[in-house]
Amino acid sequence: MVTGLGITDTIKSLSDLRVRCNLHQADSDRFFYEWVDDLPELDEREQVGVARIKQRYDYHRNDSLLLEGTINLVVVSPLLEIAGFLDPPFRIRSPYGISLELDDPEEIIRGFIDTLVVQEQLWILVVESKRTSIPVPAAFPLLLAYMLASPRSDRTAFGMATNGDEFVFLKLSQENDPHYDVSRTFSLFPKRHELGEVLRILKRLGQLVLE
Repeated sequence: MVTGLGITDTIKSLSDLRVRCNLHQADSDRFFYEWVDDLPELDEREQVGVARIKQRYDYHRNDSLLLEGTINLVVVSPLLEIAGFLDPPFRIRSPYGISLELDDPEEIIRGFIDTLVVQEQLWILVVESKRTSIPVPAAFPLLLAYMLASPRSDRTAFGMATNGDEFVFLKLSQENDPHYDVSRTFSLFPKRHELGEVLRILKRLGQLVLE
């Protein structure tokens, strides 16, 4: 297990997690089935809420990328509210803000990862930058590292990483050897967007972390 102290200094890649934590990607296609099976349907209120988020996203995104400070405001916070995560019985906290640096061929891209934890088992990472959009997979090593350091290591942990345009879900189990897997990428950018599917998955994971 890793600890939260100094985690951004020691974990930079998935390779670091393999070496330091013996973490491997699961072999079975059925390891992470929760993002596919038994997803709840959205009621009319939830569908209207999703449409409103998309409308606001398009309005702000048409001018420029959603950069630091706006992703949470425009997309993530409204999504969590619709999912019910801001109301009882859920408990949510924001324990970490993480600086992120990526080596680009032309420059070093500096960003920030804002972290939310729901019920100590569902981790939500928002990847932001002042000047450019950062790919969601860049957050995977840090997200998995914090999930490994969870005080509820006896329970399966889930995560969602987003840069405002795209969303990816993760699952981590520390039973026996720690292993993980990721969902496919869901996009908010197209007209036929997938934010409704993202909300359905969030609601399903919310049900699971309450069990």
